[in-house]
Amino acid sequence: MILTRREREFIEDWLKVVDGEMNQMSFYQKWGTRKDNANFLEDYEKVEKGEMKPEEFREKWVKRGDWKKYIIVMRSRLNKKHKNLKETLKELKDEIDLLNEFFSLDMLP
Repeated sequence: MILTRREREFIEDWLKVVDGEMNQMSFYQKWGTRKDNANFLEDYEKVEKGEMKPEEFREKWVKRGDWKKYIIVMRSRLNKKHKNLKETLKELKDEIDLLNEFFSLDMLP
């Protein structure tokens, strides 16, 4: 298995967004970085309702783009695996060829 369960779920959720089965805000709510048991969207809604001051929101989320940090990490991990996939596929093909050659012999150990 190449992808972890979380990586597979991340990709499947994004494909749902692209296909219109999930809205983007739900995706970001699920996958955005969490702080103090809250995520970016929940705190943004608190600001809109007046339950949180905009300054508090900025202090918590906006300074370094923390709201998207986990998404960036997931994309980076997937990108690294994607780049290594060609090499992995070549190695796998070489091993399959070797096994096929071995098992096609008339004489086996």
